[in-house]
Amino acid sequence: MPRIGRDIVQIQPVDVESQEETDYMLRVSSIFDGTPAADVALDALKEDMRAAQLSWQYRLYYQLRPIIPIGLRRLLQQRRKVVVDSDWYIPNAFFQQLSEVSSEIPGGFSWPQDAKFAFVLTHDVETEDGLRLVPRLADLEEKLGFRSSWNLVPYKYKIDKGLVRDLQSRGFEIGIHGYNHDGKLFSSRRTFVRRAKWINRALEEYEAVGFRAPMMQRNLEWMQDLNIQYDTSCPDIDPFQPMPGGVGSIWPFQVGRFVELPYTLPQDHTLFIAHRLRDNTIWRRKLDFLIKYSGMALMTTHPDYLDTEHRLGLYRDFLLHAQNRESYWHTTPAAMADWWLKYKN
Repeated sequence: MPRIGRDIVQIQPVDVESQEETDYMLRVSSIFDGTPAADVALDALKEDMRAAQLSWQYRLYYQLRPIIPIGLRRLLQQRRKVVVDSDWYIPNAFFQQLSEVSSEIPGGFSWPQDAKFAFVLTHDVETEDGLRLVPRLADLEEKLGFRSSWNLVPYKYKIDKGLVRDLQSRGFEIGIHGYNHDGKLFSSRRTFVRRAKWINRALEEYEAVGFRAPMMQRNLEWMQDLNIQYDTSCPDIDPFQPMPGGVGSIWPFQVGRFVELPYTLPQDHTLFIAHRLRDNTIWRRKLDFLIKYSGMALMTTHPDYLDTEHRLGLYRDFLLHAQNRESYWHTTPAAMADWWLKYKN
């Protein structure tokens, strides 16, 4: 477990060639710096870092996953039992702790353009079939005036570089989504260090500055090895991931070398595949909460799962709903991270 402090410092990454270990001193900076609430945010981050471990059942699952048909995987996900409250998508415990130490929970956080909330769209492209669906989804967003990031898996399927160039020329952003999406990126330090070298090559090749780990598995200490400006692997709260939990925060924060942008809206896979919901009510309710506290609404969807007219319609409907709410600042993850660094410094 790394030691964590509050001041920002530059951290030198591990030498990925020699696989030499480093005792990191991760420094964290949040909107609460200098207030009693900073300790609450820090403790929540520490707890998520401590608990971010795969169970033995998940380790076994990822060993067997290559031979499990996709249909059976989805059935297993739908039958997985997780006991949660009806408002499982709200970080109630974190906000209760904040209220106990401070009356200054942000309700008028100063986003650019005097916006009431920030709105960030991200997509994880998990398969080659998903990659083929990217243009349709990008066109939908562009028509509504939105731009998003597309997190590509560099060593799983053939990436259409013409598509990448087209997206970037239109104002969309490319991020890197792990190594090959096999669930083993954090299986050992040696495995991560070996793959980090190739992930860094992909970041450079696709002119990407952002990262998201597959299945939201995360180790913020090891990820200091990546040449990134931001990461989006941490949820504010998500009890349904292989590494359940969350950092509580609905705002960006800096941890070590990069800015962490927590995803704060439940994933489409969770709602529409695992829970088989037929509406976007939970997205709307969570957005109400985020607006109340001037939070960052960071959305994670997948062209792989927005693959029916109904689910694509639910996504479009939510974008229109957000568009018609109070004033918002829409930006891409890289621009958000850049703004955050300037804001804090």
